[in-house]
Order: sequence, then structure tokens, then C-alpha cells
Amino acid sequence: MGNLLRSGAFLRRCVAVAAIFLAACSDSGGPGLDVSDETDPDSGHEEVLPSLTAQIEHWSPTGVFLAAADCGQCHKASSPGDSPAVLRAPDAQISENQPSPQGDDISPFADWKSTVMANAFTDPYFRANMVHESETFPHLAGFIENKCLTCHSPMATTHAHQTGSGLDDGFYRAEQALVDSHAREGVSCTACHQITDSVLDGNAYPDGVHSGNFEIPAEGDPDAFTIHGPYQNPQGQAMQNQVGYTPVFGLHMSDSRQCASCHELYTPTIDMETDQPNGEDYPEQTPYTEWANSDFGPNGSNPRSCQQCHMAREEITEDFLTRLAVRPNGSVNASWPERQPYSPHVMLGGNTWLLETLELFREELGRSDINEAGEFAATAELTREFLKTAVTLSVTGQTLGAGELAFDLTIQNETGHKLPTSFPARRMWVGTRVSDANGATVFASGLPDESYRLPMDAVFTSEACLAAKKTSDFDSSVCYQAHLNEVSSEDDVPVYETVLGSTTGAITHILLYAANPLKDNRIPPKGFDIASVPEDVRPIGLNGDSDFNADNAGRDTIRYRIPVGAAVALPLQVDATLYYQSIRPTFIDGLHGEHEWVDEFQTIARLNPPPAEVMAELSFEVQ
Repeated sequence: MGNLLRSGAFLRRCVAVAAIFLAACSDSGGPGLDVSDETDPDSGHEEVLPSLTAQIEHWSPTGVFLAAADCGQCHKASSPGDSPAVLRAPDAQISENQPSPQGDDISPFADWKSTVMANAFTDPYFRANMVHESETFPHLAGFIENKCLTCHSPMATTHAHQTGSGLDDGFYRAEQALVDSHAREGVSCTACHQITDSVLDGNAYPDGVHSGNFEIPAEGDPDAFTIHGPYQNPQGQAMQNQVGYTPVFGLHMSDSRQCASCHELYTPTIDMETDQPNGEDYPEQTPYTEWANSDFGPNGSNPRSCQQCHMAREEITEDFLTRLAVRPNGSVNASWPERQPYSPHVMLGGNTWLLETLELFREELGRSDINEAGEFAATAELTREFLKTAVTLSVTGQTLGAGELAFDLTIQNETGHKLPTSFPARRMWVGTRVSDANGATVFASGLPDESYRLPMDAVFTSEACLAAKKTSDFDSSVCYQAHLNEVSSEDDVPVYETVLGSTTGAITHILLYAANPLKDNRIPPKGFDIASVPEDVRPIGLNGDSDFNADNAGRDTIRYRIPVGAAVALPLQVDATLYYQSIRPTFIDGLHGEHEWVDEFQTIARLNPPPAEVMAELSFEVQ
């Protein structure tokens, strides 16, 4: 049911986008401009297609940074048919551990260029959210943009602060990033691979590695132009001759603290009454701390790093051997060493919406010279399959009697962090349908509509709930679904999410107003001891749910007690679906501002609403 919903809706959005493009062409001679002078009555925003200039693939070396495409001139797959093959997927019928001459290209650049990481600046939601926060706090706009771009455009922000070039009153700004090719490239090769091993130094980072506090040596530094990799004894002469970098072994490249330097993020809290920072920080996303306190962490029973899970392809085993490069002319140097394990640069997460948006608006977002049609869609499909490994569902206690259908549904987190994790716009929920023997629906709860909204979203996105500032007597509890331990009516929808609260205790969808969560019932990973983990990652608002993460098992059980009429045709079919959404409706409708990036995002979100991805499904009969 879930897959059919996804594919049909995506096709309808493609048709809708095509219709808008045709209108744009007839009105203005081409896409990428305002599609009409009208305002969408449902959103209050002008209908504006995204418009970014074409991204330059081979830009000139800038400071210590180089275009990813230049790295890809050697770190690429061998030509089809060449043997020995390099950076190509194996043929399982021949060998799972060797590249096949006809295998798919799994080289770093080929994988990376259609990832969320490569498009960290291009991302329309990121850009809209950044300028939304800047317009909300204009006196802090430079600080806000500089902070966001530190991790979304790390090469450009780092270069600007190393040289002083491109700064505005000491800050790197969004308008400058628009014209800087090394900003447009997002999180690229010479950003990640030049971060020093200081991320492993507890003395250098007494408060931990987070919030973009990584170090990259500047020109003139003795360690400048050093490329860190995960393999011992790299052969560096070819890289030095070709691009001027020296490869060295870096233990930190396989360590989760490398990822934490950006993916562990604390943001300053703005006082709701004064609109000034109050000196406190809010844990906007803490996947590293969650992981470190799980069975997958460094002291856990089953250690696995971020890289091992998120830089992986199903067909690439830890025993897979490949050379990492070819000569500049594309030929294979058989004397270069084969390496293992190989980490594909697919950088999988959960954001299928962004990947499908990039596919739909490839030209308008300036990516058509870099990505061929279908590349983003392929990465979206890999992401969709990756999401399905994150969780399992199980059922116990199925009974039918005394006018009631009863069962217990357990959600087991299989990841090393909370589900869902990271940016607080994300949510996960359970949809349930009960059908009788004739196929008639007896009960339905949590089933999304064609725009992937739930009935309760109409209240949650009301003007009162989304108002930037609330009255002192405002009841925030009406603006979100409280944690549920039992489902007994169609209005009961178990939703797992973070709900932000401001310094006044009112709900907010403005990130920098966040002071304390009103709710955080995201399911912890296995081994997560709520009593001993840092306070800022503990669940909140569980309403006395005693089985939530019981025995630190990383799971939650929901009791279903559904009234059923005596005349219902048996057996009953129960279909339970766990959905995931990367941007929930309140964070779409709550995003306001005068900047064109806001209108562009709202247009995209209408044409391509963030989907309800199916993470897990379970069906069973009750007689």
C-alpha cells in the first residue's frame, strides 16, 4: 500500500511540475522565473520556481580547496571492460570481493555528486530556513548565516575566515555564497579530507566536537594541503604531481567524531521576550551523543561507526578489494595497491524529499551540467531502501472478543541513534487500517492523504499554533500530538518527534527560539540508558509510559484496543505501517519571510510535498 501511494503521488507531482514549466515557458520564455503573478491562496506565498545559476563543476583552486570533479579525474572508475577493474561493483556470480569490469560505477565522485552532502547549499529547505531565521532576527543575520554556512558551505566559509576575503563585517553571508562556486559545492572532498585529527583530541575540544568547530589548515601552515584518508601507507606521488596534495593516513577518517564536527549541533537560544541571546544553547541535533550512549557506540556491545552504516552499499562487503584511483588518462596502474574495506560515498540518510526535489528541479537548481537525469532518483531509491533497515515491527497478544480487537505493536529501533534523529522538523508515526473479510474498512488511524498530511495537521498548522509569539495564556498542547501508549479511537495516532518550546514555554517552529523541548519521544537506540545519559538527550513527555525503552532495549510498545461491532465479517485483516517524514507540515507552513528563497521553497513543497516514506509494514489476521 505504501509503495503504491508513493509512486502514484510522485508521478502526479511530475505532471504538476511539467504543467507549471509549460506555463512558465509560455509566459516568460523559460523556466526558473515566477510562474504567475498570483499568490497561492492556501499558503499566502507567490508561486515561484527555484532559480539558481548553473553550478560550475571545475572551478579554479581556491586557497586550500579544490573542486570535487578535479579529485574525480583520478578517483574514478576504470572504463567498462578494463581488467583489472577499479571502483566498480562486483559481479556476485564471479566474486563478491573484486570489482567487475562491467560493474556499476561506485567511485567517490560518481556516488557523492547525487547526495544530500553535495547539495547541502543547494537544498531549498535549508536556504529558506536560513533566511527565515535571518529575517526573524535581522540584528543577528550575519551571525546566523555564517553559522549555517560553516557546515553547509564549509570550504567557502573556512576560506573566507582564513583569508578575510568575502566577509561582511566579519561574517560569511548567503549572498556571497550564491556567487562562490566553492560554496555551491556543499560538503566536498577537500573539506572532509582536510579536517585534521584534532577532532580526536579531548584537550582541544573539552566540550566535544560539534557545531562546525573542525580545523582545516590554511595556506602557509606546515600541514596545509594534506589529505587524510583511512588507509595506512598511502602512495602519494601521483596525487602530489596531479593536484598538489599530500595523502596521509588519518585515524579520524573512520571515527564518528569526524562526522560529529557538523552533525552534532548546538544553537544559541534567543529569549522570546527580548529577542536577544540568553547565553544558553539548545541541542538542535545530537546523533553523536545518542550513538555514543548506545550499543553501537565506542563502549557498546556492538560498536559501529557512522561511516560503517551511512557510507555503505549492500553489495559492497568489508572484504571487497579495489584500487582507489586510475591514472589521469583513465588507464589502470596494476602496481597501485588494492584497499579494503572500501567506503562508498553514497552518504545515505533519510531525506528522499530533497533528492526527489533535485531530480524534479535539476535545471532550476543549477545541477543539470553535473547530474544526469535519473541520478538523484537512484540515490532516493537507495535512501528509501536504507530507511527500511532502520526499524522492525512485531505484534503480540492478538485477541478478538467482547466487542474489542486487541494487540500490542512493538517498534524496535535498529539504528545507533534516536528515531527519527537530527533536525527537529522530522517525524515518524504509525498508520493502522483494519479491514473485514469483505475488504471493508473497520478502523483507520494515521493514514496520510495525497499530500502526506494527517487530519490533525489542520489544527497543528493553524494560525494560532504557528504564530511567532504566543500570548501568555496560550495552550501549546493543542498544537501537537502528545505521546500515546494506547490507541482506542481513529483520532489516536502515535507520533514520534521533537516539539520545540521557547523561553516562555510556548511551542515554537523558529529554531533560535528553542529553549527546551515540550516533547521528545523519539525512540532511543539499543543500550540507551535514560537514567545515565546526558540530560539534554533524555526523552520528555512520555506520560508515564513504563514500557518506553524498557531494559534499555531501544523499543516502544503501543497497546491497541479497538472497538469492533458484533456483526463484522471475520477474519479481520490488520495492516500497520510505520511512516517517516523529513519535513512535517508545521515546519513548512510555519516558514515565513520576504526572501524569494522562502517563496521558492513553498512552491516546491506544494508541487512536491515531503513524502510519508514507509519504514516498515506488518500485516496479520485475527479470527
